Amino acid sequence: MVFKPISRYSLVNAKVRAKLSNLLPDELIGRLAETRDEEGFYSALSGTVYEGVFSRPEIAIDPRIAEKLMLEKEIIWHMELLKDLRGNVRELVSHFLEKYEIENIKAVLRIRLRTGCDDNLEYIADTGLPNSIPYRGLIEAPTMEDALSLLEGTPYITPAFAALDDYKERKTLFPIETSMEIDYYKRLKGKVEKLDRRDRQIARRLIGIEIDQKNLNWLMRLKFYYDIPVADLLDYNIPGGSSLDRSKLIKVFQCESIENSLSIALEQFLGKASGFFAGSKQGGKLYILEIILWNYLVSEARKTLGGFPFTIGTILAYLILKRAEVRNLITILNGKVLGMKREDIEEHLRVLF
Repeated sequence: MVFKPISRYSLVNAKVRAKLSNLLPDELIGRLAETRDEEGFYSALSGTVYEGVFSRPEIAIDPRIAEKLMLEKEIIWHMELLKDLRGNVRELVSHFLEKYEIENIKAVLRIRLRTGCDDNLEYIADTGLPNSIPYRGLIEAPTMEDALSLLEGTPYITPAFAALDDYKERKTLFPIETSMEIDYYKRLKGKVEKLDRRDRQIARRLIGIEIDQKNLNWLMRLKFYYDIPVADLLDYNIPGGSSLDRSKLIKVFQCESIENSLSIALEQFLGKASGFFAGSKQGGKLYILEIILWNYLVSEARKTLGGFPFTIGTILAYLILKRAEVRNLITILNGKVLGMKREDIEEHLRVLF
């Protein structure tokens, strides 16, 4: 029995371990946060796997191009894994690419409502993604119904239209965005259940933490920013979380403040992270929640790398760590563009608590 996973993962495991060796060390992330400006940031990444991105002349004119190029590199690295995967494992890893498309659709629909201008489409990273989505058409369509109809032939049209009435009533894109993501995770769960027992257990745990992160973030925003009743809050819930089931979420939402709600939620499955949140001077800001939950996911990914190597855990851990790294770089770059101080930038970085 042990030879089957070794055979399945031996080639991809060797390649992923090599990729893991290219992750940027923590001290370099610290130096990047210290750099004086964008030019210093670009220079500090010379000799890394990101050198090709930051040596491009166009980013000196428009740093937002750098963000797009980094996301495209992330997508390409993701797609490279598929070459050495087969069967249910390949289907699962391939499914993750849809998350980039959902983020793109969300961004374009926001552009549509905010400006109606397609100039920002040049910042959309869609290289090699699984579906052909007419982003320009989403912006230019005369009505939201017309825009969503352009998603025909993709997995996103059904959940998007299912939330259309809620969108019209609440006058926010949140129902459409969450409906697409809930559908994405439901389909992802189906792919997880097709895995072998060991892989299934690992995937449930890591993806479950991400679902907890998503559920808590969504529902806290709805409760404290949209004033939606608890009964309705649970309509925006992805099944399959690691530690926060519906009954626990109900208890969290009975609290009257963000601080108390999050302290209870974090104590239930993050332990010392709740103490970090309670002691933060900016505890009422939800980005603190996002960083804490991201850090926990990164921590669990690193623990997974210390286990039996010939499982899907090595692949999932790599994808999580690479995603955290790219978002750290985007955070630092945006901080440099905005002239933020190092300590302010570091508050927003995904680092282990």
